[in-house]
Amino acid sequence: MNPDGMLLVCRTCREPAGSVTDRFCEECGTELVAPHDPLTDRVEIDLGTLAGVSDRGHHHARNEDAMTLGRRPANGSAGQVAAVVCDGVSTVRRPELASGTATAVALDILLDGAGAARDRMVAAVAAAATAVTALAPRSPDAPSCTLVAATVADPDGAAPAVTVGWVGDSRAYWLDAAGGSALLTTDHSWAQDMVTAGVVDAATALRDPRAHAITRWLGPDCDAEPGVVTLEPAGPGVLLLCSDGLWNYAPAAAELAAVALPALARGGPQAAAAALTTFALDAGGRDNVTVVCIPVHTTLDGSDP
Repeated sequence: MNPDGMLLVCRTCREPAGSVTDRFCEECGTELVAPHDPLTDRVEIDLGTLAGVSDRGHHHARNEDAMTLGRRPANGSAGQVAAVVCDGVSTVRRPELASGTATAVALDILLDGAGAARDRMVAAVAAAATAVTALAPRSPDAPSCTLVAATVADPDGAAPAVTVGWVGDSRAYWLDAAGGSALLTTDHSWAQDMVTAGVVDAATALRDPRAHAITRWLGPDCDAEPGVVTLEPAGPGVLLLCSDGLWNYAPAAAELAAVALPALARGGPQAAAAALTTFALDAGGRDNVTVVCIPVHTTLDGSDP
């Protein structure tokens, strides 16, 4: 037990800890964490026009990711859909609390309908960052998380409009069968910063132990300025939001499209999200995995309307 009376387990050994005065396993030195919550080990949300899956994976003691999805119908059109994916920073206390807080706060603003989509995205990220920081503003290991979010206006209409915002290394991809699949976000990470600055090439940066260290996050001691991109897809495709538990196994958009699009054609966005999650779990599942799929300008059987 920790001093607060909470049962702790070793993240690596998965054995319960006895009476402890710190947060590290006496056997292997790994951080002690709360045991997994069966209610969040595997979460599936299917709203028909968009869907997501969040899974604890095979090696983590708990699911520190979170996701929220929502729709705002409009008269005569599909209106707007939105989704938020957050990945808790595992080296801090209660990262799952940061993820859950950020997703809920951000979605409310993204769906409120006031103002331009880009402005709402910036406001949603700022509000989420403030809410996460307020969880433990003076703690040296306060809850923190990354975030990727998207809104899609009139997703089944003739001119859908996509807005994506992110902080950290959770990603958004555009997947389509016409060869135009692409990564939409640029990681806020040590490796990406070194590549962008021209210090090293991508292969060298990714071999460095610091490669996956994030340089922006939601939480204390960070100015969580988001990256924001917009696009108006000319043809059908799928907007994918995911944590690094997926893209670490398949960083290229074409690889992800090869898994997601056939599943979308067979069973819609829920099938696509489940297929991508299964892909990550079968590849090792070393991290929590969260996947949200939003079909755009396409019917659920994968064809152009």
